[in-house]
Parts: sequence; C-alpha cells; structure tokens
Amino acid sequence: MNAPGELALIESYMPAAATVEEIEAAVAAALAETGATSGKQMGLVMKAAQARLTGKRVDGKALSEMVRAKLG
Repeated sequence: MNAPGELALIESYMPAAATVEEIEAAVAAALAETGATSGKQMGLVMKAAQARLTGKRVDGKALSEMVRAKLG
C-alpha cells in the first residue's frame, strides 16, 4: 500500500502531463505534416504527434483515440 505522499513524490520526478490543448495541437500538426487522411496512416500520425510531445507525459490511449477520431 502506498503512503499518501508517495504518489506526489513520484510525480514530482516525472515530466509534466500534456494538456488536452497541447495534444490537440500536436495531432493537428502531425496531420498537416503527414498529409494523412485515412485510418491506415494512423501509425504515421501517432509517431509524428508523439515526437511533438517529447518531454511531456501523454496517455497513449487518449492520444490514439484523438488521432482515430480526426482520421474518421
């Protein structure tokens, strides 16, 4: 069982979490950069978006869902 302050201590050493706005901007830029228009190109967009979010903590599932939604 974790002590109450243990999570805060661990998080203090982790990179800051990316905001929804930062993730949206990275996805939009990745789409523009790659020219992707279909779900078949999702991996390409994911890689480009992750590169733009380097140094930030990003939930991969949330990023994936956002890319999938944009690609339709």
